[in-house]
Amino acid sequence: MNICFYTTSQPSVASLLNMGHLVHSRPAHNYSFLNVAAEHPAQTMLEKLRRKYAEVRFNDGRFDLERDLSNMQRNLAAYVHPIDMKAFRQGTADTVNDEKSLHFLNEVKPDIIIQAGAGIMKASTFTLAGIATINLHHGIMPDIRGIESTFWCLFYGIREKIGVSCHFIDEGLDTGAVIAQAPLESNAKTFVDLQTENYLMGRQVLVQSIDVLERGNFAIRSEGMIPSYYFGNVNPFLYYALKKRGFAPLMKIADKAYKMKEKKVVTPV
Repeated sequence: MNICFYTTSQPSVASLLNMGHLVHSRPAHNYSFLNVAAEHPAQTMLEKLRRKYAEVRFNDGRFDLERDLSNMQRNLAAYVHPIDMKAFRQGTADTVNDEKSLHFLNEVKPDIIIQAGAGIMKASTFTLAGIATINLHHGIMPDIRGIESTFWCLFYGIREKIGVSCHFIDEGLDTGAVIAQAPLESNAKTFVDLQTENYLMGRQVLVQSIDVLERGNFAIRSEGMIPSYYFGNVNPFLYYALKKRGFAPLMKIADKAYKMKEKKVVTPV
């Protein structure tokens, strides 16, 4: 199959982990990479010094989240399979969904587009895949949508919703049909340890999903409407408060507003 990774010029460790694992595990596919220009330039030396001063000056927990995430990324980097990028076709784009993106995708004619950090895709982009455009979501969806799902599951005391879902991209946010899904079964206690295990498990969920799509002969089945919670960015002080409690819940999920969303799953026929 022709598989295109829609990523950035500076992909996250999580994206590198998934891309490297798939290329290493399923080398027979024809891969290409569409790289959107990174929005955040590297820090200057002056900016780094200012940051170090702030960490010393404000030792109140506001930097714990960033430090813990940095440590996690360094640990995950050891699991990344390197990719010889010269061996694959590459394209560049200025922004997600721009004309350069559409031109490259029309040229490579991918069977599958994998959203690997490029950003929120419009229908004009994700419909260019011959079979499907997919995303790896680190949460059980559509129950848990948005970002930082592992943190919010700990915050609201719903550890059973920590996991990974690989799904079709549609016009909603984390609402497409689920191709493969796995809850995280772990005795880990901290956010970093749980998130690390979830990222590592996600690699195989992605491979399973590609195998399902390659086999073909599947249908999309509805499992009905379920409560769906949407989460956003984590406030560093909330993270610090949760960390001080040993990651015991700070609130109950009953206090969180939700919407009813249809759960759709991919099944063989």
